[in-house]
Amino acid sequence: MIEGLDYCYIYPQDDQQAVHIRLLEGPYKDTVFKYGKVKFEEKNDQIYLLFAYDVLESTIDKPKKLEKNEKFKNYLGDLLVEIMGSNIEQEVIDETGTDNIKESDLQ
Repeated sequence: MIEGLDYCYIYPQDDQQAVHIRLLEGPYKDTVFKYGKVKFEEKNDQIYLLFAYDVLESTIDKPKKLEKNEKFKNYLGDLLVEIMGSNIEQEVIDETGTDNIKESDLQ
């Protein structure tokens, strides 16, 4: 999924801390939602991605009903993995302020 093509970010004026996402294509087109708490949990040597979300508006189904839809949840999980992956691919800058993770500027 590609930002600007498949989804876009919405920055609400009334909540400076929140970022909403509008789906622009696919089976849930024009649905707006926001992610809540995201965490990883390990069980039986497997790592699971757990996340909360709220559907704010949708032309597909009522928001509360869509939140309980397992296919929709999986769709949002795939999108979340995509978003997290694209953020990891951006240039890495370590805590010391250099872009070379092997060499610190602290001596």
